[in-house]
Amino acid sequence: MKAHPEFYCWIAFIALCASAQPPPSTEFENLLKAGSRFSQQGDYQHAIPLLTQATKLAPQNPSANFLLGVALLQSGHASDAIAPLRIAANADPLNESAEGTLGDAEMELNNFALAAEAFQSAAARSPDSEQVLVWWTGFSLERYRALMFSLRASAKGRAALLSVAAAAPAVGLTTRESLLKQAAALDPELAGIWGELGVAQGQLGKEVEAESTLKTAQQRNPKASSTLKLEALIDAAHGNWSDAEKQLIALGERSPAELKRFLASWPHRLFPGPEISGALWQCLRDGSQPCPSKPAAPLQTSTSSVERLFEENRWEQLTATPPTASESPQEWFWRGVAFAELDDCSQAIPALERGLKLGAQTAAAWLTSCYEVNAIHTADKLKTSGKEGSVHQIRGDILLSIRLDPTRAALEYNEALNLKPKDPALLEKLAETYFSLGEMATARQRALEALQQNPHRQQLLRLLVRIAMSERDYETALALLDRLAQMEPEDAWILVQQATAYAQTGRTEDAVKRLRSALAAGYPDEKGALHAMYAGQLRKLGRDQEANEASHEAVRLANSFQRQTENTPDDHP
Repeated sequence: MKAHPEFYCWIAFIALCASAQPPPSTEFENLLKAGSRFSQQGDYQHAIPLLTQATKLAPQNPSANFLLGVALLQSGHASDAIAPLRIAANADPLNESAEGTLGDAEMELNNFALAAEAFQSAAARSPDSEQVLVWWTGFSLERYRALMFSLRASAKGRAALLSVAAAAPAVGLTTRESLLKQAAALDPELAGIWGELGVAQGQLGKEVEAESTLKTAQQRNPKASSTLKLEALIDAAHGNWSDAEKQLIALGERSPAELKRFLASWPHRLFPGPEISGALWQCLRDGSQPCPSKPAAPLQTSTSSVERLFEENRWEQLTATPPTASESPQEWFWRGVAFAELDDCSQAIPALERGLKLGAQTAAAWLTSCYEVNAIHTADKLKTSGKEGSVHQIRGDILLSIRLDPTRAALEYNEALNLKPKDPALLEKLAETYFSLGEMATARQRALEALQQNPHRQQLLRLLVRIAMSERDYETALALLDRLAQMEPEDAWILVQQATAYAQTGRTEDAVKRLRSALAAGYPDEKGALHAMYAGQLRKLGRDQEANEASHEAVRLANSFQRQTENTPDDHP
């Protein structure tokens, strides 16, 4: 979970202002102040009971609920943190940290739509807040990184990414055709892909290829707007101006935005002469906007009609249809794509997050585009406001998450740290970045500097464990793991790291105990490596039958993983 330095600014502020709020009793005030002091020290184990008592005395008090929510979130109890944070966010509009922390808690629980809405709400309340903009961007980049990782793991995912990338306005025609060709090869069933490929070919003057692609588009996606656009191009290329006009008018009836974008890229060689009449052609020749289009009559709201709107790419009508109380993930997916097609990422993001499971690769690809745009726009806004420290921080995040360039990211983070010295969030980012670069000494130094400000920060302790394990410093790793185990005794990752360190230092019985607990808890072992280690440790204890069972399971898992790898197409866009 994230540890924002702003948490502690608000905690200190609340500690100073607690007496200014009308407390129900002196007992409440004492509990709140004591809980605040422990929270400032990162000692949530002692803060939580005190703050829980305070909220029982004053259930709607925003300060007590905020402090309790932060303490619960930072100590690994995100689900318990939701209720008090929501009370604090609703009750105190000035506490922008409450909404941001609520977003963090929802993110910890993988409630990404609710997390996005919380961050968006915070940004709407405080549109010029440096803190809120950095939080919203941090969330966007974390989601971008996770979604990109999942999309790149499959051919369909890479196809969806290529298709969305090809739709970017700044992409040239030759590049667009190349991207769409790759996407069609990876996923021939991707909605609208053949029409879009044919349009790119037609705009490049490749009429033979475009006509061939049109046949595929009419067969696979006859209702798609991209097929209509390709038909209009082919008709115009053949001088069938009347038919081309009918296709364009039909496109405009579906979506005026689609028509406007398409006409903006209409090839000049296909402009009809003045002898060809028609308001649309006159509009195209004059360059006037908007060109005439006849809106279609709205359909009655139902699941089937919403699906038809999606199939026919009637984006404006789809977004204008109010969500029903029982909106399904599929309907959220349709709605999210419509908002994304209309360049409304603020509404597309929560809708696509809700429809992500059923929308699969297409929803994830649109989300990566929206999250990337959000991060870049936020950096521009902060730069305009003169917030150079946060600008460097976000640039570092973009370089690390989007450009995959940790070397340049470290330079940006260091520039940000020069402007915001001892900022714990920046120190942690630098520690992670240097770890990824293999510069363990610098990573350790930065992590320890950040840990001085928050000695109970689990992510920093975990990073220091990874550093120690990579350097085979198992005694240091075990000492750190003991601290983590006191906070989260059932955490399977901690158990696995302890088992590995115990195995390397000859403490076989301890290694077996931890491995058994981690595997029983369902810790992932898709390649069978943990079961193999478990078998080896059991054999050292003379428990051969158990060792054989673990060894057989290790072989089964390894073979299963190899089969999955062999069945995955080895194609990389």
